[in-house]
Amino acid sequence: MQPRKAPPPGVLATDLDGTLIPLPNSPEQSLALRALQVASEDHRFRIVFCTGRHFESVLDAIDEFQLPRPEWIICDVGTSIYQLLPSDYIPYAPYTEHLRVKKSDNSNTDVMSMLHGLPGLCMQEEAHQQEFKISFECESGRTDELVGRIAKLLLDFKFPYEAHGSVDPFLDCGLIDLLPTGVSKAYALNWLSTHADFRPDDVIYAGDSGNDYLALTSGFRAIVVANASKGLAAKVKKTLESTNRESRLYLAKEKATSGVLEGCRYFKLIP
Repeated sequence: MQPRKAPPPGVLATDLDGTLIPLPNSPEQSLALRALQVASEDHRFRIVFCTGRHFESVLDAIDEFQLPRPEWIICDVGTSIYQLLPSDYIPYAPYTEHLRVKKSDNSNTDVMSMLHGLPGLCMQEEAHQQEFKISFECESGRTDELVGRIAKLLLDFKFPYEAHGSVDPFLDCGLIDLLPTGVSKAYALNWLSTHADFRPDDVIYAGDSGNDYLALTSGFRAIVVANASKGLAAKVKKTLESTNRESRLYLAKEKATSGVLEGCRYFKLIP
């Protein structure tokens, strides 16, 4: 019996910064974005944005960079999902209710009280705080240390949260997000692809940084763009090889938007 072939993809789920958004002073990136825009307008595929940005920042990026309008926006590092209905984006209530159950009765105020006075930890501005995400910043060199200290406190106090740290290379500061246990961009996309009107096998995921790792290795077809953070491509490749899914990975030769377009052509999402 011949093995069953996977169905052709029909959904592009993509990170924004460093991935879909063109790099500065790169006209070829703008041409690639236009090609993706035209293909999406021709209904060749559907688009989901998966980003750490907050919702208003995503809308700003759509306007600033003239991005295609996605049907779904996964933002706030996977703690918010918005659906385009019919011309405005609204929060996707089933996911909100799902996270409320997952979060249980613990409030953000309880968690912040636990962390009050932890040296070197500062709250990010109000726009970055959400019902299911508490965001801090710190000195870049202390990010890992503080993530470890927060993780221990969360365990000691039995709060169902996890601490995720990264470094903003533009601002040279550490960013720490507290999310409900297990929640990430990958978690939200997996959940959406089993609750919306598409399936995991329909999805290609494109990314460039560490917070894309879980989505890139979740079983979706995956594109790692050439400007990805150091070591990401090798780490993703090794993980997929260990589960015999390396055929679902494409390591683009081009950067950012051009790499996304290259990968979409490789997977035959577009000609």
